[in-house]
Amino acid sequence: MKNIDLTIPDGQCVLLCGRSGCGKSTLGRTLIRLLEPTSGKITLFDQDITHLSKKEMLPFRRDVQIVFQDPYTSLNPRQRVGDMLMEVLAIHHIGDKNERMARALDIMAQVGLRPEHFYRYPHEFSGGQRQRIGIARALSSNPSLIICDEPISALDVSIQAQIINLLEQIQAEMGISYIFIAHDLAVVKHISDRILVMYLGRVMEIAPCEELYEHSLHPYTQALLSAIPVADPEIEENREVTTVQGEVPSILKRPSGCPFHNRCPQCTERCKQETPQLHEAFPGHFVACHLYGQE
Repeated sequence: MKNIDLTIPDGQCVLLCGRSGCGKSTLGRTLIRLLEPTSGKITLFDQDITHLSKKEMLPFRRDVQIVFQDPYTSLNPRQRVGDMLMEVLAIHHIGDKNERMARALDIMAQVGLRPEHFYRYPHEFSGGQRQRIGIARALSSNPSLIICDEPISALDVSIQAQIINLLEQIQAEMGISYIFIAHDLAVVKHISDRILVMYLGRVMEIAPCEELYEHSLHPYTQALLSAIPVADPEIEENREVTTVQGEVPSILKRPSGCPFHNRCPQCTERCKQETPQLHEAFPGHFVACHLYGQE
């Protein structure tokens, strides 16, 4: 990943999207030092956290939490739900034992879990319920930012909307900001305020949600949006779909110039030689493409 700068206003959601392997989850986990960067620096809340010790990172971990993709493997199978939530509070020195238990029960109710679930183990829940536990754990420390690392991709389609609606409700009530990582643009459209499109570890385009859906600029973004199916069979059968030819290069051996040039139908010689830099093509709409006014 190179030259990525995220600004997330309070109470808003930035969506990271792109094909599998483009670096979305790596970026999310690197932001909170679950993965260590090999170069560069990480600035969070205007502070450089790149080389902070575990003890120095603790205040940041209280303020930034993560919801993982797999709601089963991210939970301790030998720990009861209530103990998981109270453990987070104990780590961050929040309240005494009674206060922690009361706080845990309040959070469980907030995410749609019942009081009797407090003493149950993860294997006693469905996939959607387990993801609610993961969300409750992330909320325990009252963070200002939650990184949602594909939190719905392992769930049934019927449950995905419930989790999205729950996250929206929590955001409205608590003013939490989200970095939402996903590859299904159709499912997460209504939760996103801004969308950041990645390819091979680079940012291809950034724009407000509606602007990107209506006026996408980068050929890769256009191909992603074109791949979203339409519910109406007649429209789906007759609409024009943008197909992308060629193989995806290895992220360990990126092509010269634009990383998308070997698959882009609008590729020029300049694209093959010169890497386009992210620039503002229209107000609030940034794109890394030589086709849009970059000198």
